[in-house]
Amino acid sequence: MKSNRIFLQNASALLSVMLLVFILDAHGSVSLDAHSPRCGICSSYPDNLLCLESPVSSPLTAPVPMPNWPISIGWSTNFPGSGVCLADITGDGFLEIIAGSSNGSVHIWDYQGNYLSGWPKTGLGKIRAKVAVGDIDPDYPGLEIVAVAETSTMYIWHNDGTPVTGWPQATGSVGHLRAPVIFDVDDDGDLEIILGKGEVCIYNHDGTIYPGWPQSIGSVATPSVADVDNDGVVEICAVSYTSIYLWDKDGNPEPGWPLIDAAGATSYAQPVLADLDDDGDLEILHAYYDQWGVPSQNHVAIYHHDGTYFDNWPQIYPGPHTYITPVVGDIDNDGDLEIFGGGHTFDLMAKHHTGVNVAGWPVSALSALECSPIVFDVDGDGYREVLFAENWPGANGFLYAFNGDGSAVEDWPVSISAPSYVNSAAAGDVDGDGDIEIAFMTGNGTVNLWTVEDVPYRAYLTEWGTYFHDNWNTGWMHPLAPLNLIVYNSGGSNYLTWNANTELDIAGYNIYRSDVSGGPYTKINSTMAADTLYTDASGTTDHYYCISAVIMACTESRLSVEASVQTGITPDNNCRLFNTSASPNPFSANTTISFSVPLELAGNTELSIYDLRGLRVKTLINETLPAGEYSVVWDTTDDSGGNTTPGIYFYQIRVGNCYAEIKKITLRHSGSSL
Repeated sequence: MKSNRIFLQNASALLSVMLLVFILDAHGSVSLDAHSPRCGICSSYPDNLLCLESPVSSPLTAPVPMPNWPISIGWSTNFPGSGVCLADITGDGFLEIIAGSSNGSVHIWDYQGNYLSGWPKTGLGKIRAKVAVGDIDPDYPGLEIVAVAETSTMYIWHNDGTPVTGWPQATGSVGHLRAPVIFDVDDDGDLEIILGKGEVCIYNHDGTIYPGWPQSIGSVATPSVADVDNDGVVEICAVSYTSIYLWDKDGNPEPGWPLIDAAGATSYAQPVLADLDDDGDLEILHAYYDQWGVPSQNHVAIYHHDGTYFDNWPQIYPGPHTYITPVVGDIDNDGDLEIFGGGHTFDLMAKHHTGVNVAGWPVSALSALECSPIVFDVDGDGYREVLFAENWPGANGFLYAFNGDGSAVEDWPVSISAPSYVNSAAAGDVDGDGDIEIAFMTGNGTVNLWTVEDVPYRAYLTEWGTYFHDNWNTGWMHPLAPLNLIVYNSGGSNYLTWNANTELDIAGYNIYRSDVSGGPYTKINSTMAADTLYTDASGTTDHYYCISAVIMACTESRLSVEASVQTGITPDNNCRLFNTSASPNPFSANTTISFSVPLELAGNTELSIYDLRGLRVKTLINETLPAGEYSVVWDTTDDSGGNTTPGIYFYQIRVGNCYAEIKKITLRHSGSSL
């Protein structure tokens, strides 16, 4: 077992102060309900506390097939498929296994190997690329499945197999292995579908073409999507054979783009979007090779969001002729991301973002590689490992697992029945028992599902858990760990608050608790926290907390900085609000909340009302305020204008990264008395 790590406190970490005032309700008591969600090493990005969970000792066991697996779905000879998707499409708490085949079919099973009602779909074109899964039709229960037949058609089905209105759509020839990507491009609440073919096109959820698209570039790979320049609006990135493109949502080139003839020859490798230098905007990574070089070599190039080169890049990777996506992940627990690459050779390389080789790398397979890696903790030691498969012909190949130092993980590799080809595995807890499951489809259409018994699956240690990063296929390394977690105890309960993540696709937050500093942590919420206030009614002053963020595509962040009541929060005299009060309190019709903003804190101010579950009820102020005295009336309505019910509420005031947290107010029935 690897040794325990320590806590490092960066001097630049923000300090905050929390103010909590209790006012008894009409019955003279305080009644707080616990609410909860799930998804721990606790490693945030540089310039924050680096919180690493103590490794948990567990008997490592070799991966074994789940009952009734593997399952063969066949293939069209010389046209292998790729990418298994794990997603809870029915909302029952278990992950379904989804795979397409070049024989013109899409299949969905439960973890026991049973087909879901309405599946499989047959008689389609060649489905060679991984499907995407998301809530395309919010009015229909469950999630939808997006699949592309490479010759002509894009399909979208409900989870019961019925087609979504407006689909399928004729696409023309898409080409090999280009997966659909989904995202709410215009932030209107509906998901759009992005598809790369000879052009890049965006489709609305109803099948119509999004304004400003398509863009003709001779695309050869799956596009990626993210808020690259950190302006609150997404950009779309794609590669042609020799050029790299970055557009805004309306199809306009971003400043500094495109980069024409910037690469030798690109491949099926999706560009990756990740913040390598922790400056808030994203870098763009893409793989390419020397098409006519002797000897031909593989490369990974990295650019800033403005199209300029990232320091010390591009770098040479093992080659030639790569198909491997430049996946990123932290395999040495230093908080920085490592970059993986190689292809059509036996070696996979890992480099630090500085361009220096990771010690112990490259690692070698027994045959050529086209499979992109996934990065997660496969052996329960609290460190992330790297999994990928090889192209050995016949039934003599392997799915490998390597530690961060380049050594093989104990009890690995695992035998596979056919070559991998251009592909990737997927990891998760499909049956809800807490153990790791790994899905992988070989090139001949054999869908494998293994379990690693008694080794916990911890989503917050899964840096890159499936092909194209997530179930929306975004290629975007996110979300980041939430910042500025504060814990305060009063009245027998612990109150947690933190900064909201700024990513555009945040679904909610998970809350983790431990009896000792450094973990192990246990998730204590049964449903994700939708807002940034959480009440732990069973919490004590001896508990330690971390939180994580979860995106709508079901990928979870690393854990936040650990916070505890026991250590307390050190007040910063430059981080306070003064004279915060609500009157009357308790109240029945309305209450006036008063506060002052000191001169040194003038900036964006947010005042919100929360219920006991930690859900935001109403935002009263969200604007930049100069120093001064302020008051605002809450008339007991919520953000939709509806009336709230009598009970206990909290109001929270934020000014920039500083807080006056939290004050309790009691709404009573009209005419009642204390």
